[in-house]
Amino acid sequence: MSEIFDYPPHVELLQLLARGALKQNLPKALRLWAILRSLYGEETDPIRVNIAPRFTYSDWYQMFFTEPEHHKEDRVPSLHHRECPCAKTISDWLFHDYLAVNTREWKSSFLKRYPMGEEEFHNLLHSRLLAKTRRNFELDFKTLVAMGWLQTDKVTVNYQQNKMLIYYQKVQQFPDLAFWEQFLNSNNGDVTKVLQSDLVEFFDDFALEINGQQRFFLELEYIVHARLSQRMHSFREQLKQIWQKQPIPPIKITYVSARNFQIHEDTGDDYIVYPVCIYYYHRAPYLFAYGQTPINDSHIDWYDYRLDRIQKLQELQWNQVDIPNFSPQTCQAKTPDSIQQMMSEAFGFDFYKPKEILLLRFEQYFYSRYIAGTEREKIFPRISRRNVEKEIKLADLEPARQQQLLQILKQRWTEDVYCRLYYRQEDNNAIMRLRAWGPKVEVFLPWGLRQRMTDDLRDTWKLYNNYSDS
Repeated sequence: MSEIFDYPPHVELLQLLARGALKQNLPKALRLWAILRSLYGEETDPIRVNIAPRFTYSDWYQMFFTEPEHHKEDRVPSLHHRECPCAKTISDWLFHDYLAVNTREWKSSFLKRYPMGEEEFHNLLHSRLLAKTRRNFELDFKTLVAMGWLQTDKVTVNYQQNKMLIYYQKVQQFPDLAFWEQFLNSNNGDVTKVLQSDLVEFFDDFALEINGQQRFFLELEYIVHARLSQRMHSFREQLKQIWQKQPIPPIKITYVSARNFQIHEDTGDDYIVYPVCIYYYHRAPYLFAYGQTPINDSHIDWYDYRLDRIQKLQELQWNQVDIPNFSPQTCQAKTPDSIQQMMSEAFGFDFYKPKEILLLRFEQYFYSRYIAGTEREKIFPRISRRNVEKEIKLADLEPARQQQLLQILKQRWTEDVYCRLYYRQEDNNAIMRLRAWGPKVEVFLPWGLRQRMTDDLRDTWKLYNNYSDS
């Protein structure tokens, strides 16, 4: 017996079926969804057909359409019968009472991902979904075969004319699509919130194999050891359950802090925090939380806890917590949106650290090749050389250091590019980025960061210089 296809047409599901940008492929994705309902739907599904496990396209359309003779030829059927499935619009299919799909929520979800004009959207929703040719439907069935929803068995009918009659076979197990269950089990699963929108289109286009070959690969550096996968899975499940509650309860975690030079698993300390979200950054997932921190457990603040360094995670009740300035009322205002806002205000990952003006000089060719015309251009906005001089004069510096920077500025090539932005003080992620660009970037301000870059480079030079002399 086959599985039951009883999934509502949520945008996330249709994105998977579209195998391309859903804005252009919504009708095709919805047709595939309707065909799957007709083949694998519940007994009570009004469009399910009582078809044999092995069937032809003709078998299907004879049972699916009203007055099927209108769908026999390779032409778009006229509006021949108001009860025929081909008479229904996309809106009719999406928002039928049987499905209990919230019209406003669906439209909002779709338009958030694929903005379009009101008239264009209205025309799309009110077009007839199944007013297609026989050839269109045969291509739809071919797509379902390629995706693993159907199998085929070709039988030769006329050897002289080399005509083939294609039989389709229903599968016993649905295809195991990447992140399938994650989307279908969540009403608000949204890959566009995780990935940049144009990268989402790569997933839309290439999430599935093409002719048996995977054509898109995404490699992310992930440093969490495989032996921790079970514990990480347990934490994720706990947090999913916690975030479904109202109000969200606090948690107690046992954390091994590299900042506090804790290395071994038995050296962790306990912290009570309010969990807000998980953020993957460069190499590992982090739990962003508000509460006690490894910096100062008596001071309530934000902190990013690397998930694999958490040893234990225990849900608490608010009546179990007695910490000054830490209450349900205070914590409810701490949301993922507030984190995103703080992260957008300055360069760096440690959004809770104070921000400071960062004044940079880029070698012109490097900036034009690696910064200009990319998303980094928003992070590193340009300013004139004259404004650089003003910034140095306004900076809180000793007169000797100020004159030193002004003299250095005069010596630099006039065609270099200067940028002014905010960065998070002592943020290692920002510092490592600047360090990786080597002599192609120079820090003018703040003075403390300029000195750190100088000291790090001097220490590195000593290592290699001593090695070469030995």
